[in-house]
Amino acid sequence: MKLYHIDRTGHLNENQTLYLKENFYTDTTNNEYYKEGLSSHGLYYYLDNVSNKNFAYDVIFEYERLLHFKDKLSRYQALYAFDINGVMNFIEKRELNDNFYKIYEVDTDYYEKHNMNLVRGWSHCIISKMAKLYWKDEEDSDKSLEPVYEYLLKFPVKIGKEVSYKEISEEYEKIKKLNN
Repeated sequence: MKLYHIDRTGHLNENQTLYLKENFYTDTTNNEYYKEGLSSHGLYYYLDNVSNKNFAYDVIFEYERLLHFKDKLSRYQALYAFDINGVMNFIEKRELNDNFYKIYEVDTDYYEKHNMNLVRGWSHCIISKMAKLYWKDEEDSDKSLEPVYEYLLKFPVKIGKEVSYKEISEEYEKIKKLNN
């Protein structure tokens, strides 16, 4: 299956191999939980200041994983990717301008698939409930939300060729026609 990463940072290039950042250290941590290292997402959400609700989601999801799902890949140690349906959904729902991102094919030896729509909530209690559903790969209780699957890719991750939104949308339309 082809997986794609939407690069909104502008730091990726074709044929690049990504690795976890090892040996990070701050005044408050000596890397006790993530001895293998952290992804750029992990560095941002684990080490930076808490400044918005996305930090709360990540913290609660990660502690739920550490407590009950240690066999699952940490969101702090993964690169996020989508299948073609997820790419289209993510770009369209967020109304991303294609000057703002690049899409790359990505490859890894191991990945996990989870429903990204479960990363939500308005209280610690609800976010914890959503985290359990996410890690157990259970259905969302809100049936009005069609699942959007994100793939957590284990490092190292190989960045493949860049593909345009036009190429992705044309492929997506072909797939839709075949399935109808």
